[in-house]
Amino acid sequence: MLMWKSPAGLCKAVRHAAAALSLITAGTLQAFAQGGAQRPPAFTQEQVERGKSIYQKNCQECHGSTLDNGEFGGAPLKGSYFRQHWGSGDVSALFGYVNALMPADRPGQLTPQAYADLTAFLLSSNGYAAGTEELTPDPDAQRKMTMKR
Repeated sequence: MLMWKSPAGLCKAVRHAAAALSLITAGTLQAFAQGGAQRPPAFTQEQVERGKSIYQKNCQECHGSTLDNGEFGGAPLKGSYFRQHWGSGDVSALFGYVNALMPADRPGQLTPQAYADLTAFLLSSNGYAAGTEELTPDPDAQRKMTMKR
């Protein structure tokens, strides 16, 4: 459960989130400017299942059982909201955001592999197809994976 002791604590968390998002976005734009072949996201169905379990334990309370019905106001993680925020970038932006800022009450506390599995679950929940290659926590590899359709 997300608990803020004061409005100042919430403001501080929002400032940290904005700073992390700007760093993530800058890295993604730099990678795009450097060029490189883009491909669809790569992850396996097994990874999706692991990510679903991680989601249920760490994310569901805020984002909800259907990824868009959270009890504590977490942003929708599927549908048009997800597409508007993540659908024009690469996988590293989504992974970087989740890795740096989630869960909101204990950001960065999962393993890099757990964040990769969670990202695979989010991608699958938004219609991206699983394949035979696991999503790696390596941001350089993720930058080559476009979320554009």
